[in-house]
Amino acid sequence: MPKRKIKRTVIIGGAVTLMLAALVILICIKLFAPPGEEWIAYENEKLTASIEQQLEGLPIEELVAEKEKLVLEQGIEEIQLFVERGDLSYEDLTAICLYRIKTLDQSYHGYNSVMEIAPDAIIQARERDKARTKKLADGETLPMLYGIPVMLKDNINTANMPTSAGAVAFSDFIPKEDAELVQRLKEQGAVILGKNNLSEFAYYVSGVMPSGYSGKKGQTVNPFGALKISPSGSSSGSAVAVTANLAPVSIGTETAGSIVGPSAVNSVVGFKPGRDRVSSEGIFPLIRAIDTPGPITKTVQDAAIAYAALSGESAFKELDGSALEGASVGLIIEDYNDAAVAAMLQSALEAAGTGVVEVSLDQTGVQVQNIIAQTFKQDFEEFAKQYGLPITRLEELIAFNKEAAGRRIKYGQDNLEAANAVETPDDSIIQASILNAQEKLDALLTGEKLDAVVFLNTTVSTVVSAAGYPELTVPLGMNDKGIPQGATFAAGQGEEEKLLNLGYAFEQTVQGRKIPEE
Repeated sequence: MPKRKIKRTVIIGGAVTLMLAALVILICIKLFAPPGEEWIAYENEKLTASIEQQLEGLPIEELVAEKEKLVLEQGIEEIQLFVERGDLSYEDLTAICLYRIKTLDQSYHGYNSVMEIAPDAIIQARERDKARTKKLADGETLPMLYGIPVMLKDNINTANMPTSAGAVAFSDFIPKEDAELVQRLKEQGAVILGKNNLSEFAYYVSGVMPSGYSGKKGQTVNPFGALKISPSGSSSGSAVAVTANLAPVSIGTETAGSIVGPSAVNSVVGFKPGRDRVSSEGIFPLIRAIDTPGPITKTVQDAAIAYAALSGESAFKELDGSALEGASVGLIIEDYNDAAVAAMLQSALEAAGTGVVEVSLDQTGVQVQNIIAQTFKQDFEEFAKQYGLPITRLEELIAFNKEAAGRRIKYGQDNLEAANAVETPDDSIIQASILNAQEKLDALLTGEKLDAVVFLNTTVSTVVSAAGYPELTVPLGMNDKGIPQGATFAAGQGEEEKLLNLGYAFEQTVQGRKIPEE
């Protein structure tokens, strides 16, 4: 055979071999790689019908054209000022939020961040408008959250809407009473607008389930890059709803970064208060000893207002824009952090007059995600019996899911099965982790004489969450891939006000909030 022909044969053979190898790799990826997000949205028509029914009779197109500018990217104080001037009513505000949910969230390839719409949202708003006039005439001072639409993560009990934690099994479960934090919000005059989608069971069904997915509602997507940038979670829908201006406030829950994580990647403010500062009664548990609810908002000031309403503490009317001047902050950077973004964070702190000390935080022995199975079954079954869920045993839930696995457990339920296999709950592992985290954070804060520590996104959120100390993420900007980034601050026990002041000062310096394209 001529040499040229042999060479051509070798080249062709090599190319075929490479193509076959590539095909094998693709097949392996398909078979063994974790599945990605997909456009999946269930029951949009049901939500849309509820919205249309409530908006019936309102000149909604005209209302949006004239007054949407008074809602988009406005803080709570600004909205209240528009109401005071007579430029906006609470009914207008609520109607605009509902319209945006219908057109941006529940439309074809929408964000899918909303799980339920309160059947009386417009009625609530009208009642707030009527009561406002009388209350002011009687000399009452209205709470800052009065008349403001608030959404809730769908693991928080509500007496007029289903509370499912994202599970098909509990799609129609309506608790007999509101969770304590919902009662507080209503006492403050907030309008309960609806419920947000979440990573099912606070991201504890399957190890390969994408963040923001639930069997009840489908996949929530990140407005900055649908199916490309994770919405993060488990409070995925809560963060997306706020960044897309579907509601001024949403309430999320965190066990290990589930408020600050989605807030950072959706360019909003996420505030996890110290444990027990806000009641977690009436919230589906992940790790009952660690779970903490908190607000997600567009600004730190709004987070402070919402936190005051949730906790019963006095509102922080004037946050300190100079709080970072002369403050000592420990900067925690890990090897896997984006060096350019870390440098941006450090420069922003120094520009605000902050004393920046580069520190490290030992995370050894602090476990959260990998010990959920130790108590999940016990916590779930106690909650199910206490609040009368239709399924009260974990093994029964697992069996129910298997009956229609295609939707109920699209990505499997290996986490639930692992938890069910634990015969004797071991709370001591969780308590040891809590104490370990507190000791490590206390030693760092006091040893370096720090006012707070700061890190990118959720770098050491596991330690902060386990310790039960306050944590606040503030928009920092974007990385070179167009993914929003957050600067996350953490302080010592009981230092919520200090943390909010530091975050507010940082926010004023950086102005890092980005707005997704609609």
